[in-house]
Amino acid sequence: MDHWRVQESELVLNNRWAKVRRDSCELANGVLIPDYYYWEGGDFAVVFALTVNGEVLLTRQYKHGVREITLELPAGLIDAEDESPLMAAHRELREETGYAAGEWSSLGTLNVSSAKATTRAYIFLACEVTAAGAQSLDQNEEIECLEVSLEEFRRLVLCGSIHDASSIAAGFLALNLLQGGDTDSASDLGNL
Repeated sequence: MDHWRVQESELVLNNRWAKVRRDSCELANGVLIPDYYYWEGGDFAVVFALTVNGEVLLTRQYKHGVREITLELPAGLIDAEDESPLMAAHRELREETGYAAGEWSSLGTLNVSSAKATTRAYIFLACEVTAAGAQSLDQNEEIECLEVSLEEFRRLVLCGSIHDASSIAAGFLALNLLQGGDTDSASDLGNL
């Protein structure tokens, strides 16, 4: 199996909300794909935040892409000013929830949509999380922060109340680690 050979590449949409690229590709068997479109999305950090009382922080907010009010783990884009995905995770947890964490673990990197996007999600477990002040939201954000037990988090995923793929994947990885699972497999997840 070989990589596709990119013969031509053009950024066809580039604004604050979206970057779309069109590639013309040739497969190893000679088949040509003249118009392969994909999203050049920004990478983002997802935080499974566990409070000192053993509760998981969730955010409730409107997401226009799916036109729903969603229940998710705190998450946000990695900005150019962020020194690392971990710094973005610190910032997003603080901005979206008003909480800060004393202990951080990386749980790996996930491809968000391997066929249609370059976007990667960097997953973190934050422990010893405590309130640190007020939220610091952008103009276009209205976010409610909730605290739920680990069992309630599982129930919300299983009943479909949480259906954001990166939140579910991050939850699985965090729960695996918290229950004494293998941490090496989580940190190597993006390399499989």
